[in-house]
Amino acid sequence: MVRVLAALMVALAVAGPAAGQSTCAHRLFVSNYFSTVRVFDACTGEYLRDLDAPTRIRGAQAVKLGPDGLLYVTSEMSQEILRYRNDTLDFVDVFATIAGIDPTGFAFGPNGDVYVAGFRTDQVRRLSPTGVALDIPVPTGTAGLDGPDNGIAFAPDGNLYVPGYNSSNVIRHDPRTGTTTAVVPRGAQGLIRTRGILPDRNGGGIYITGEGSGQLLRFDFASAQLTVLARALVGPTGIDYAPDGSLLIIDGNTVARIDPATGARLGVLIPGTSGRVESATYLAVIAKPPPPKAAVIEYYNAALDHYFVSALPADIAALDSGALRGWARTGLTFNAYLEAAVGANPVCRFYIPPQNGDSHFYSASPDECADVRARFPSFVFEAPDVMYVALPDLATGDCPSATQKVYRLWNNRVDSNHRYTADAAVKAAMIARGYVAEGYGPDAVIMCGAV
Repeated sequence: MVRVLAALMVALAVAGPAAGQSTCAHRLFVSNYFSTVRVFDACTGEYLRDLDAPTRIRGAQAVKLGPDGLLYVTSEMSQEILRYRNDTLDFVDVFATIAGIDPTGFAFGPNGDVYVAGFRTDQVRRLSPTGVALDIPVPTGTAGLDGPDNGIAFAPDGNLYVPGYNSSNVIRHDPRTGTTTAVVPRGAQGLIRTRGILPDRNGGGIYITGEGSGQLLRFDFASAQLTVLARALVGPTGIDYAPDGSLLIIDGNTVARIDPATGARLGVLIPGTSGRVESATYLAVIAKPPPPKAAVIEYYNAALDHYFVSALPADIAALDSGALRGWARTGLTFNAYLEAAVGANPVCRFYIPPQNGDSHFYSASPDECADVRARFPSFVFEAPDVMYVALPDLATGDCPSATQKVYRLWNNRVDSNHRYTADAAVKAAMIARGYVAEGYGPDAVIMCGAV
């Protein structure tokens, strides 16, 4: 039995690709003006939850991630900018109340100050990083601005771009010189009711949506040319990059995918049948923060000559307290996540019964977990997800960036036991003692811990 187990472990360690966990790194926030902000999986379009009740978010507009790591949300009807946690999405506080201006959008300046578009007053106000009113860098009606909207944004050229909804134009404000000019004239290329602005990723221009004209346009900084990329959209408002690099645009009661180079329609992320995109004014794709890391602590039992690792608080408490006698920390650790994380696989754990070793076995490979469970029914399948780590490249054994190699060594004895370590010197020492390295690639890497 033990020889079969050893053969299985080695065989699976060099087997074909294992399926990874499809955790999306981003969430999509869609602001529905007459209801609330809805939250979706940005990769699949799956509805996740409402950000908050419409009694607090009243007139949902711009949503952005602030420099403090919090989500900022415009509540136009209550004249407020609200803040939420990006991990739990819990409400934090009211960042600022700007009475009488009907705030639509905002942009974070180079010093952390906040530029707020006032739809009613046709101006842009500036707040301190703590929400205190500072000044009005773009006074009422400057450069023909009428109805500054939620697409207000800083571009990589250091300038602030403001859409004029009623003036159907785009103005540019340079905070270094204080000058403000109209860079997209009223009605250029048939533009009507300018709404969304998105700096393109190469830094050479901005995308613009015309809600009234059903257009997606691009303004090029170098040539000052305005090009229509797509027509016949239904009231396009919010715009942002999807995780795959395509553009996501509010198109009626759907969220459409658009090719950023050609304007071609690539499909729909959220269909109209979802019923969750209505009177939508804005969308934002925002990265989720990673879950906290936990130390995977190694223990050794001298009487058994066995090793054991765990990141679970209950295990650690039992071992450290002496409730499970004979175990002591070795001082070695590596890091993992206790919650699902982008790029990380769940790690299954089996208990190997006394007749085969009285120990535990871990794997971050779904294929290996499934095969062990199927081939060795006497092993106790304790959990599919005691922690989360990345898998190495199955051919090379290389780990992704921001991770470290973790090795699995099998003692090659009747009392089967495995040692898991991120220390290459420990790996070499165990092999010198007759242990067998199990893993992927020439270096036999079994998993990749967080750093």
